[in-house]
Amino acid sequence: MLSPPLRIVIRAGRVASLETSNAQLESEFREYLGQHPNSNRAGEFAIGTNVGLTRIIGNFLQDEKFPGVHIAFGDPYGFETGADWQAPSHVDALASHATVTVDGRRIMENGRFLI
Repeated sequence: MLSPPLRIVIRAGRVASLETSNAQLESEFREYLGQHPNSNRAGEFAIGTNVGLTRIIGNFLQDEKFPGVHIAFGDPYGFETGADWQAPSHVDALASHATVTVDGRRIMENGRFLI
């Protein structure tokens, strides 16, 4: 877990704000997201469903399936996803203690499925 945490607020598919007590982390992340008009755009979003995983191990291809949220900002790899836009950047993030609400219904709280 990132300490102190970085809270990323997303509205209309883009990073709307960043919240952290780590000024350097916030500055570096903001700079990365600002390098292109689409760098702050959500290019991937998935909810990890492999409840058999008990910890994040540092292998991103496995860790992105860990119960929580996997999101990437920047290039959506349109050749694979069919997205009609691009960006020169791509940064992945994992939220292992995510709370997810869909259409007003909470489906995950603190990384634990409620349904």
